[in-house]
Amino acid sequence: MDSEEYSESDSSYEDISDESDSDEDTLDAARNWCRIDQENLAPPPPRFPFSGNPGLNTRMDGSSPIEFFCIFFDDDIVGYIASETNRYAEDFIVKMVK
Repeated sequence: MDSEEYSESDSSYEDISDESDSDEDTLDAARNWCRIDQENLAPPPPRFPFSGNPGLNTRMDGSSPIEFFCIFFDDDIVGYIASETNRYAEDFIVKMVK
């Protein structure tokens, strides 16, 4: 590692460290602590009735397992899983050859 790279990483660490220190100071100044009277607690927010229609919002002509699979795993997800599996296999093969 170059001494230049080392000094750059040191200065960026110091910048981040300084920023987090100032954030903590700001948070401490913004906190307004007060006692909570457990006898007179604020009421909880009102509950709203659920008016949605739970369940799948798709039409199922049949109930084959592949149809259910396709609802949750579209082509993009299957493609991503395949590419990550292939990448892992390539890395594994390279490590085994060494």
